[in-house]
Amino acid sequence: MTALARTSLAAHSRPIVMFGAAGMPRAEIAELQTHPQFQAACRGAASSMVDLYQGNRLLNTVVNDRGRLVIGYLALYLHFGTHDGDPRSGLTLSRLKTICVEQNICSAGRAEALIAVMRLFGYIEPAPDAADRRVRRLVPTEKLIVSYRERWERVMPALGRIRPQGDAAVAAIPRIEFVSALVRQFTEHFLAGIRIMDHSPELTLFTDRNAGLMVVFSVLLDSCDDGFTPTRPVMVSISALSRRFGVSRVHVRKMLRDAAAEGFIARPNGDDGPIVVQPRLTQATHAFFATVFLFNAHCISAALEEIGPQPIHS
Repeated sequence: MTALARTSLAAHSRPIVMFGAAGMPRAEIAELQTHPQFQAACRGAASSMVDLYQGNRLLNTVVNDRGRLVIGYLALYLHFGTHDGDPRSGLTLSRLKTICVEQNICSAGRAEALIAVMRLFGYIEPAPDAADRRVRRLVPTEKLIVSYRERWERVMPALGRIRPQGDAAVAAIPRIEFVSALVRQFTEHFLAGIRIMDHSPELTLFTDRNAGLMVVFSVLLDSCDDGFTPTRPVMVSISALSRRFGVSRVHVRKMLRDAAAEGFIARPNGDDGPIVVQPRLTQATHAFFATVFLFNAHCISAALEEIGPQPIHS
C-alpha cells in the first residue's frame, strides 16, 4: 500500500475522548507553565513555527494562514474517512465548503478558491479511481501529507521537553495510520467546538491577521536572551518582516501600531524605535503555548491508543 492508501476512519471503533464542555482544563494549562522546561519548550516551538512558515501572497489573498492550516486538516480528515464504494464519503469540494461555512472558517467562495490554489500548487488532485463519476472526489497528494509530517517533526520535539507524548509522536509520524488517527483527533475536537484561542483570546489581534503570530514570535525570540520571557528591547525591520512572511510593509506596520495601542508592546521612541514587549503579550503567549501543548499531548495519546503498537514483521 502507498503512503496515501486510504485509511477508513470508521474502521477505528474507539470514540474520540473529548475535553469537557468548558474546554481544556485551565488548572492544567496553568500548571504546565510552571514546568522547568516550559519556556525552553515555548522557544523551541516558536522557533520551529517561524522557520516553517512560508508566506505566499496568493494564498494570503484567499484566507489567513490559520484558516489554511485548518482547511488542510479538514481535507485530510475527509480523505481518510473515505469508504470504498460509498459516494457519500471522502473529500469533495461541496463537503469541504459545507464544513467551512458551518464552522465559520470562511465563506464557501473562499474555500473553493483555496482548493483551487491547493490544486495549482500540487497539494490536492482529482481522485483517479472514482467509482461514481457523478461525485467529483478529490485526494490529497503526498506533498500535503509530507507538509504536515514535517510540521509535526519540527514542533513535536518541543512538546517532548515537558510531556512524553512529544517524543512518542515523532517516533510514530512515519506510520500513515498514526497520521490518520492524529488528524481525526485534531479535527473532531475542532468540529466539536474546541478552540485553542478560547484560552488566549487576547492573541486574536494577531491570529486573525496573516503572519500575525509569526511576527509576534519573531519579536519575542529576538527579545529573549534565553527561554521565552523578554529581557531587553528589540529593534525590528518592517521591510525584513514583510519579506520573510510574505505580507506588505503596511500590514506589518499597522499590526505593530495596533499591538502598541492594545498594550502588548511599547515603543517609547515612536514607530522607528525599539519595541519593548509588555507583560500582557508574554502572558498571553505563554497561555497559548501551554494550551497547544496540552491539546497535542491529549490527541497524541488518544491516537497512539487507537492504532496500537507498531506491528513486528518477521
